[in-house]
Amino acid sequence: MTTITETINAQVKSIVDDVKALPETLKKVDVAELQKQAQGLAQTAVGTATTAYADLAKKGEELVAKAKGLKVEDIKKTVDSGVEDVTKQAKGFADDAQKRAEQLVTDAKTQVTKVTSKAPTTLRKAAEKVDTTVKKTPEPAKKAPAKKAAPAAKKAPAKKAPAKKAPEKKA
Repeated sequence: MTTITETINAQVKSIVDDVKALPETLKKVDVAELQKQAQGLAQTAVGTATTAYADLAKKGEELVAKAKGLKVEDIKKTVDSGVEDVTKQAKGFADDAQKRAEQLVTDAKTQVTKVTSKAPTTLRKAAEKVDTTVKKTPEPAKKAPAKKAAPAAKKAPAKKAPAKKAPEKKA
């Protein structure tokens, strides 16, 4: 079992060995090759940036051209066209509603006509039944006129009870 101290000492020794070997490793590095690779990467980055800038500049010019080409009249025409379309659609809805309402009124009138055309026949039949029933019914016997009662005699007003006297005070 290794202690923490031993582990740390081993890591420090490894770092020291790497640092001592660094000059030898640097001698093996080809600086010219690294420089060449760096220049290649830089040129690629510049090419990519230039292409992106050119694309953005072109799109910007197109937008400016479109913006300059827009006129208030053109915008107004576009808006007016949209308003006309909506207005036409609304008129279509109103026309449909009007036609449906007219059809409902026509249907209602037809129904009323059917009902009222049957009414006179029904009423006439009912009147005939009543007339027949009335003719068959015997008239009630007439009563003798009632005698008039003699007018009632006026009654004398009732006498009032005498008022109670207050008790006398003793001296």
